[in-house]
Amino acid sequence: MPSRSVDADLSARIYNKHGRELSELRAALTASSRREDPSRLGRRQHRAGPMPSADDANINLTIVAETVEMGWFAPGPAPAGTCVTVSFAAHRKDAGYRTPLSLAECDAWMQALLDSSWMSHAYRCRCATGAAGEGVVSCRVFLDAAHKPVPKPAEVAAEACQPLN
Repeated sequence: MPSRSVDADLSARIYNKHGRELSELRAALTASSRREDPSRLGRRQHRAGPMPSADDANINLTIVAETVEMGWFAPGPAPAGTCVTVSFAAHRKDAGYRTPLSLAECDAWMQALLDSSWMSHAYRCRCATGAAGEGVVSCRVFLDAAHKPVPKPAEVAAEACQPLN
């Protein structure tokens, strides 16, 4: 299967407009924001938005990022590390009801959120977790104990995750 590339121009426009919010969200997911703080272990959720869609001025986007220790996904022993699930939900500005967001735009937001070297370890998740539901697009990144991205460990039950690239 050929690799699908993220629209770099769209990703750059998103980052130029929302870099502060995305940097704050990324910092909340990294080791430096959790180091030595036992109250931040286990399951945590972070939000960004609502922010305007990059493709449609009538749509607002909310990003919810949830971090969970990998052991929560494994039926047995699991490697040390964290699973980060990033969910994108879009709502009409005028009426507030949920509306679909294109996968291309979600991929561009994911690229703007993550360091580009992490994108090779990003997965689209087609499973019902957290805020997942119709119209919500979820992606995952698996981080080792040093908070570096890694391929999905075999011990982690996440068969519905497919590589983004």
